[in-house]
Amino acid sequence: MSVVSSQSDHRVAHPASLRSIISRIEELPVLPAVALQALKLSLLDDVNLDHLARLMESDPVLTARILRLVNNAQVGLPKRISTVKQAVTLAGLTQVRCALLGVLVKEYLPGGPQQLASMSRQIWTHSLVTGILAGLVAERTFPELKETAFVGGLLHDIGKLVIMDVFPEIALKIDEIRREKRLDIVDAEQRILETNHCTVGKMLAEQWKLPEQLVECIWLHHHRVEAMNGTSLNWELPAIVSLANLLTLEMFCESPMQNGEDLVTGLLTALNLPREELADLRRLTSREYEKKSVFFDLESDLNMVFHEIIQQANHKLSGLGIELDAKNSALSKVNTLLSMTGKLGLSLANVRSKTDLFQEIAQVFTGFTAVQVGIFYIVDQVTRELEGIVWIDGGRKRKLLCFTKRNGEPVWEKDAQNLPPDLRRVLDESRHRMHGSREITQSLSNPFVIFSFGEERSYFAELCISLSQDFRSQDGRTLTGFTQIAQIIRSSLERIRLFENLQAKKEDLALALWKTQQISQQLIQTERLAAVGQLAAGAAHEINNPLAIISARAQLLELREQDEKRKKELALITEQIERISKILTNLMEFARPAPPNLQTMNIHDTLDRVLELIGSSFPKFQITLERHYDPRMRPIKADPNQMEQVFLNLIINAQHAMEKNGGVLTVASEYNPDQQAVVIRIIDQGVGIAKENQKKIFDPFFSTKEEGKGTGLGLSTSLGIINNHFGRIDLESTPGNGTTFRVELPVDISALRPTKPETAANPSMPLSLRPRILVMDDEEHIRDVLKEALENEGIDVETAENGKDGRDVLEREHFDLLLLDIKMPLRDGLSVMRDLRTSKTNADLPVIVITGTATHEEMAEIANHGGKCIRKPFHIKHLLTEVRDSLRQADG
Repeated sequence: MSVVSSQSDHRVAHPASLRSIISRIEELPVLPAVALQALKLSLLDDVNLDHLARLMESDPVLTARILRLVNNAQVGLPKRISTVKQAVTLAGLTQVRCALLGVLVKEYLPGGPQQLASMSRQIWTHSLVTGILAGLVAERTFPELKETAFVGGLLHDIGKLVIMDVFPEIALKIDEIRREKRLDIVDAEQRILETNHCTVGKMLAEQWKLPEQLVECIWLHHHRVEAMNGTSLNWELPAIVSLANLLTLEMFCESPMQNGEDLVTGLLTALNLPREELADLRRLTSREYEKKSVFFDLESDLNMVFHEIIQQANHKLSGLGIELDAKNSALSKVNTLLSMTGKLGLSLANVRSKTDLFQEIAQVFTGFTAVQVGIFYIVDQVTRELEGIVWIDGGRKRKLLCFTKRNGEPVWEKDAQNLPPDLRRVLDESRHRMHGSREITQSLSNPFVIFSFGEERSYFAELCISLSQDFRSQDGRTLTGFTQIAQIIRSSLERIRLFENLQAKKEDLALALWKTQQISQQLIQTERLAAVGQLAAGAAHEINNPLAIISARAQLLELREQDEKRKKELALITEQIERISKILTNLMEFARPAPPNLQTMNIHDTLDRVLELIGSSFPKFQITLERHYDPRMRPIKADPNQMEQVFLNLIINAQHAMEKNGGVLTVASEYNPDQQAVVIRIIDQGVGIAKENQKKIFDPFFSTKEEGKGTGLGLSTSLGIINNHFGRIDLESTPGNGTTFRVELPVDISALRPTKPETAANPSMPLSLRPRILVMDDEEHIRDVLKEALENEGIDVETAENGKDGRDVLEREHFDLLLLDIKMPLRDGLSVMRDLRTSKTNADLPVIVITGTATHEEMAEIANHGGKCIRKPFHIKHLLTEVRDSLRQADG
């Protein structure tokens, strides 16, 4: 049978599977029925000796072998025995039981081929001593188990004999590994067979149909007493055999199981046997061995056995001494390396720069004769700079500094050409070892051992050492020690890099904190402006309603008034109300900027219209106008009205700045084809803007003008308009030398700000029937004004004070037009419009929304529902025109 072993775990390739063992056990000889029955009968406490003798005499072979063993001179019977009955009577049950076991086991399980004879003899010697010790232990703890304990101890290692018989080569390999690795026998068997002699012996005992209590002794003798107690109802017998086995191992100086002393202590405690009695048990065992060894053809003098064991132990100790000397030598070198490792760790603990790191590494290695030449270097993979140090045993050191190519190859200066060839070769080959792994890898480039590590896209570093001959011949522990040194260096390098990064982050943080403070101030100002915007929107809503009532009443009075003087006064009231309304509109536009209504426009035409509007006052202030228009200018997409508002604000500001001293006002344009943008500059020669005010100039309500010349909303509104056009507005100003406002606009933003579709106005046409209109508004005075104005035009009017009542009226009656407010109690105007568009009867009902505070989103929703929007306060004539147009469209 061939045995195949592995260097890693000595596993044997697989004839020795558990299935194979079972099949081979089934091929072993079956004990004769008479012999097995005689053995079982001899184990009974109340055995009938006559019955036992007659049973044994029924087998002639068994009779002959029993008589030969009993008549042996060493047994000490007074005369020769001729019958089994005489042997049983004169020799006693114990002698007969030994004879039976000697016949059964020795004859039917001889112990393998010749080359295993020595191992087989050792097993039988160990088993016999274990059986004797088990009987003696049982006599002092559980006397009724004495005879059974003897048999259990004798048979406990029967599984080893099975392995030796079935797989002799594997048995030899198990013994070799056990001695080489200093393993206990169960561990060695498990590594190779993936089972052990306890399990194998149990299978054989069950096949031979031995009593259950003997099977448990064979199976459980290597278990802890707790496991025995949980596995067997009669744990005492396996515990006795287990203790006897451990004590025998101690007597024969064999390797005990792991934690053998703890196992002995646990068994002694469980069996309530004092440790002081062990010496007496060993003495009695030696005497009993001499009586029983004859039945097993074993050496009768146990001292001779011990002598042989001692000789083997001395031979082993001699080999261990040589091995220990070699290990001590290696250990001395390892200790030296560890000492140097500790010194290096302490030296590098406080370094804060790469320069200090290089110097400390070279300093610690100086005088360490194991390293004849050493190199440590770092390649910064961002700057491609190589920096390091070389040291030679004896104290000479040299710095390394150069750059590397993109492929990692060093580029040496002329003064570095005299580097030693081996060193140049190691550094030139480093590009082949470069990697981004944090793990330390080991390679060889004779005479250097190289330890490499790095971090992807950050750095790469190597420790290269040339070892002396005696260190090269050491085992892997030396290289492990140098790997730990490389680990310390790597940790120190990364700590230095972290420290440098922290310093940089500290500076960045200081700058960021300063910027944060500036932004916080801006946020505070922005929050204040937002609050002002909300206040403006709320104020506009509250003011617009009463203004609408005043305006409408004034317009009605003006229409009825015949006196021209009173008519002019009423017109003045209406004009001032429009002025107030315009201020409120500006406030609301500031709070909620309107999106631009994009159209194709000529920027020069817009500038000319603004200049024509206010240019007539320039001569009064000695202001000369100059236009510098770019002839390449092309049309742009923008909101013409909003652009006029921006340029009007900027040119008025320029005029105000030059009113005292006059000067030249320059309006210039430029087309930038590369960026598809236009630039407009408004340049004045006025008083300029103080530096501390330049950052505030676009803030709402901030103004440098004298009282009454501005509200402070012009530039802030202009900034909002330009931002909505995805443009930029900025300024340059020097106090006393004028100011330049620069506006930059994209040529085409139609994809981002699509132009709203234009609807053609329907021509006026007379109303064919007397229409009915429903007015919904929560303001009673507005309802009255609207009702009066509409009835004067021949229109029937119904009113509702909230959205809910108005919706109920629409369900009951038919109307031709709906006038409603958005902000109403119970139900708002938009909710009413949504219901109308989904209803069956009023889905097409025209709607005009009269509101003072509608947002751009709300106005967009009104348009989506097909409605029109009129701002409060409104012109009566304009309202009536919109009403007539809506009614005509509905009729058409």
